[in-house]
Amino acid sequence: MANIAGPASRLTLEGVGRLQARTVVLLLCLGTAGALRQKGIEARVQNDGWQACASEGYPVPNAGLVRFGWGMVWTEAQLPAGAACSVASFGNDPTPNILKTCQCAMTTAQDASISHRTDLGINWSFCGHEGDQCSCPSGTIRFGSGSRWSSAKFGLSQPSVSCDVANFRGEDPAAGFAKECWCAETQESTPPPARVAIVLLSRHPPDLQRWLAYHVNYMGVEHVFMLVEDTPNFSRTWESIPAALQSHVTVWRGAAPQPDTDQRPADDYESLQARQVRTMAAAKVTAGNMGISWLIHIDDDELLYAPVYRSVGSILASMPSGFDQAYIPNVEAVYPSADIKSCFSETRSINVNPATYVSYANGKSAVRVSNSDAIPAGPHMWKTASSRDLPSIHMTSEPFGSPLMVVHFESCPFARWEDKYWELGNTSPKMIRKIPFRFYKESIRRMQRCRGNGLNSGDCSEAALRQLWARFKTTASRAIRPSDLMPLHIPWDEIKV
Repeated sequence: MANIAGPASRLTLEGVGRLQARTVVLLLCLGTAGALRQKGIEARVQNDGWQACASEGYPVPNAGLVRFGWGMVWTEAQLPAGAACSVASFGNDPTPNILKTCQCAMTTAQDASISHRTDLGINWSFCGHEGDQCSCPSGTIRFGSGSRWSSAKFGLSQPSVSCDVANFRGEDPAAGFAKECWCAETQESTPPPARVAIVLLSRHPPDLQRWLAYHVNYMGVEHVFMLVEDTPNFSRTWESIPAALQSHVTVWRGAAPQPDTDQRPADDYESLQARQVRTMAAAKVTAGNMGISWLIHIDDDELLYAPVYRSVGSILASMPSGFDQAYIPNVEAVYPSADIKSCFSETRSINVNPATYVSYANGKSAVRVSNSDAIPAGPHMWKTASSRDLPSIHMTSEPFGSPLMVVHFESCPFARWEDKYWELGNTSPKMIRKIPFRFYKESIRRMQRCRGNGLNSGDCSEAALRQLWARFKTTASRAIRPSDLMPLHIPWDEIKV
């Protein structure tokens, strides 16, 4: 992918006069300009060789020459696919206080991805539609459609492989859609993996040893910064973790909970996020002193997942220079039943439709630690100290969709859900109304009512609580369609836990 070229604003003398004459009209039309912002903006061919390709704040779909502005005032830059259509990507604001748009330069080959694609440093060649024979010299083949893929490694002795579900563990990554196969080309050289760290705030981690082993031994994460709160038995948990994993972790201990008759933490949904932000900022400073390249904030119920396996460091090492933040989409684990015990290893499906998520849908992000001006903008992303956007890449705009996801195993197992929402029981009614997630609201309100009235009857019985949990979290959910599901494949038998 190309680096940013120096931006250049262009305004003709004739344009200056026309702009001055129409200043009042332009200001009156700002509302109309704002209405032009569309989430799914369609390409509209311009007479001067440009076509609209992104609204401000949205990712640019393809690499190439892009201009940013409105009316007669534009700034240009060479951008990689997925770059945000924003001031940060271009280095200046050609029309301050006016909603802008991006236009991409038209080329003779508008889509160069018919048979060859580059996915953050890995080149792929099309090798067959579903049902065809795929010949792949490298043996690494991806199978799927759009942004939904799985992959498998085949022996080099196999001259070709049938492009069908049976050859990919019987898992259909895009049920109901026509699929195809692509072959990973042999790479002449690849950059060394980036040094990556994770930061998290943890309470009663459900399966810490498995979580650490997965990220360190399988996904190639070099270090973990962990603030532990309200976990009286953490010392026992920590002592059970092998020394080889402990060496990759910096543990910070939070303040002990205040003793009173109600043992719930004296906080709520909002103050939890404030503590996460402080932890992210502290970890970034320490990571910089250690020479870490990238820092990612996730939780102890989340896994970084590459559907077509690559280490996190391999993916981030291919990020174009000049971009200091990578937006990583999140998906949600869907459980087989309310009886699940080992959430990470027993889950086989993920929901990829954000409209049906029970929790957040705006993803997480990786920040380049060397950007000294970057500070947390909440738990999900980063910004500059002056509250401006960082130059960012949206991984969802890569040619096969995002090569990296955050899988959210929210409120699993059932006992963790009970503990979590009891601890959030001090959340005020006013704050509950502000929470955007129906599942969170219903869970907090149910636990507030049941903790006061007892857990033995009516909708407070264990059976009733499990039914509430299953209604949102399992394959029995009526909100989740089969077409929303994608297989989750993690080779736990091969990961040294």
